[in-house]
Amino acid sequence: MATRVYLCHPTHGHREGVEAALRLLSDHEDLTGLFHGEQVLVKPNCVSATRQLAATHALALEAVLEFVVGYNPKRIILGEGSAEDTLRAFRNFGYLQLARRYGAEVLDLNRDQAVSLTIYDREGRPRRVPVARTALESVRVSVALPKTHDTVIVTATVKNLAVGAIRRPHKWDIHQGYPAINVNIALLSRRLFPHLAVIDGFVGMEGDGPVSGAPVRHRVALAGTDPLAVDAVCAQLMGFAPRKIGYLVHAARMGLGEIELAQIEVVGSALEEARRSYRPHRGYEEQLVWQAPPELAARLWIREAPGFPPAGAGGAPS
Repeated sequence: MATRVYLCHPTHGHREGVEAALRLLSDHEDLTGLFHGEQVLVKPNCVSATRQLAATHALALEAVLEFVVGYNPKRIILGEGSAEDTLRAFRNFGYLQLARRYGAEVLDLNRDQAVSLTIYDREGRPRRVPVARTALESVRVSVALPKTHDTVIVTATVKNLAVGAIRRPHKWDIHQGYPAINVNIALLSRRLFPHLAVIDGFVGMEGDGPVSGAPVRHRVALAGTDPLAVDAVCAQLMGFAPRKIGYLVHAARMGLGEIELAQIEVVGSALEEARRSYRPHRGYEEQLVWQAPPELAARLWIREAPGFPPAGAGGAPS
């Protein structure tokens, strides 16, 4: 079966769009086995605790919580590891009321029990970062919004979990230059890949994201059980070729999901009719140079994924 991404455009609100995308998904895929009786982590994006444009909107989050509750999970955890103050973000954005309404527990992933995972520095040397245990042990739902980014071009559902699960202040440890951060996001995603990806693009962010950019009234919503495909379609909708985004390419070559648009069935609205051209971050040209130098790539791929990365991306010699 082809990889499917469910796309709704134009949407008429944060909640309405996400509801429509999830309804499309449930018409085609049965998620009972994924959620019923399970512990589910619903992970919004709150890179800022104060700027709503940079965070998942409460109305979109409510649509996701209502959807998950309908499958009768054993436990729902509303969790985030903000780069600022998680609980302050939850108060400011109305998440605490949602947690009470839907019987979800609230968890600051920055304070969760940690499990140590391996990443690499800019020289290809391994180092360890603490990751929230709950994120590793739950069914993971990533609820993001389309934003440009200051180091990896675009951020959506995959990066939301891979970086959001790292305990503060160690999130900055993955920032080892453009090649290494793209590798590190992909490596972390092997353990932190979302089971369900949801994007509320009623309003996205362009320019100097992921915090200080400008709003784009895009009026799209996406959902899918292949988060890599969801993020690839999202990037295309924003005007960015998925193959120019390093961590998406790396993760695809690791077998985590699909990023080739020809192999993705977009169900619902037409992709090209929903496409906009987001203004990239001012550091966009530098961010394109994410291919690891050959000597660094050889060390990383020999250690982590023989035969990878793709040709022309600084891979190990054959």
